[in-house]
Amino acid sequence: MVLVGPTASGKSEVAQALALRFRGWILSVDSMAVYRGLDIGTSKPPKSVRREIQHRGLDLVDPDQDFSLGDFLRAAEQALKEMHNAGVLPILVGGTGLYLRGVLKGVADLPRRDPELRRCLLRREERDGPGTLHRVLREKDPASAARIAPSDRQRIVRALELAERGVLDTVGKSRGEWLGPDRFPTVKVGLQRVREELAERIVQRVDAFLAAGLLEETRELLMRYSSGANAFKALGYRELAAHLRGEHDLATARERIVGNTLRYAKRQMTWFRKELHVRWFAVSGPVASAVAEIGDYVAERIASAS
Repeated sequence: MVLVGPTASGKSEVAQALALRFRGWILSVDSMAVYRGLDIGTSKPPKSVRREIQHRGLDLVDPDQDFSLGDFLRAAEQALKEMHNAGVLPILVGGTGLYLRGVLKGVADLPRRDPELRRCLLRREERDGPGTLHRVLREKDPASAARIAPSDRQRIVRALELAERGVLDTVGKSRGEWLGPDRFPTVKVGLQRVREELAERIVQRVDAFLAAGLLEETRELLMRYSSGANAFKALGYRELAAHLRGEHDLATARERIVGNTLRYAKRQMTWFRKELHVRWFAVSGPVASAVAEIGDYVAERIASAS
């Protein structure tokens, strides 16, 4: 089954309840939870929960390593095979719509990274200045350049790598092309909250992260990894890293985390509303009030498919 919704909507709590009810394992579909050390800001479940409920898709690579959609899909494929062999219900949950669409629809088998080419490209950017690689990409693959932000060096390098090999960036372009059926039967559930309540929950979530030590976690990451590492693209970490570099005070960092998270939640809902065959549940207050109804719906759909 698939569980979608914006950040702070309560997906993790619902997923855990469903996993216990249906003997399921959870596959996290979150592009930042794949990085080790990003625990608080990605709201990874505590060890006590992970001992009770098997999770996959977490802590796959170090924060200074590139990790693409293709890398995630290979890891997800292995996780789904493991779940099939164990005879458990896979529960895909997370907020990265592109990763979810890739798992459900599949993508072309793209070439793996070329470390030497990537080093050459990065050296060129360092030598010729910021924006160099994006200008090169505009020449080689204008469509990808229009889609990728000039600041997103990881995706720019990957697009150039594919262009050098004469391969279209089918991963990026496939957003509008993934219109065929899913690769396997799914029960899709979505959580939605009224805007005002979601905004309040996001504020509470940010404050809870800070109280739990997100600033200290960010400081430790900065001590171990370059400020250009992927960890510092994640919500919360990038704003706090800027604070630790002296660019703004902590109150401003908190305000920016809240604002950026609100905008991210809006983008998530724009994406997930386009996902077909999702049964949306309006949730208000604690998710416990909706768990039974959602669980009964899932049970009915599973029974009708068997």
